[in-house]
Amino acid sequence: MATDNVILELRNVDAGYGEIEVLRNVSLRVEHGQIVTVIGANGAGKTTLLRTIFGLVKPSRGQILYEGADITGLPTLELLKRGIAFIPGGRSNFPQMTVQENLEMGAYIRKDKRQVMKDIDRLCERFEILRMKRHTPVGNLSGGQQQMVEFAIALMLKPKVLLIDEPTIGLAPLLVDEVFRVIEEINASGTTIVLVEQNARRALEASDYGFVLELGSIRYQGNAEQLKQSEEVYRAYLGER
Repeated sequence: MATDNVILELRNVDAGYGEIEVLRNVSLRVEHGQIVTVIGANGAGKTTLLRTIFGLVKPSRGQILYEGADITGLPTLELLKRGIAFIPGGRSNFPQMTVQENLEMGAYIRKDKRQVMKDIDRLCERFEILRMKRHTPVGNLSGGQQQMVEFAIALMLKPKVLLIDEPTIGLAPLLVDEVFRVIEEINASGTTIVLVEQNARRALEASDYGFVLELGSIRYQGNAEQLKQSEEVYRAYLGER
């Protein structure tokens, strides 16, 4: 990967929870405009990786660089202001609030309230389900519909880098296809995406570059097509050909 187009970089990062070390000497680079996927077995450290980038877990060693600046240890709110957003696994919306109210909450650090309302209108046009359910409590929506709300909430801050953790977990195959369509659409609009996804085959199909995390360390990396063709990666993470 070239260095002059890198938007996000980890250098020799160790991180974990208390005495438990999860990430060990992780180095990776993400280029502007890419979809980069991180795959690995359960417990490999994938979610911890995203949480560390987003400031929810503090590295015990190493550096995190964003647009060339050292952001290691910065609070999450500052990272949001700089253009990094995170869609965690599961659901992080406000189920008793309407779709409209959730989108307003997504823009809570913005001061341009008039433009916020225009952006909500734009997102409701972009995601048909949001337009149809705009005044419905999010808790009344299906899992797939709620995932669309999660995407829209994150987009309210117009991020340069979007971290996404397990967006298709628990969804039916048709909804999985829709989630990946939206991810690719968001990327096509200029947002760099770092994706953690159990559906390794589908994630690599959508990605430019990939990393395989094993026991907290990078075991393999390469462009997505190279990883799909690797016999070791295939046997361990993609199943039978």
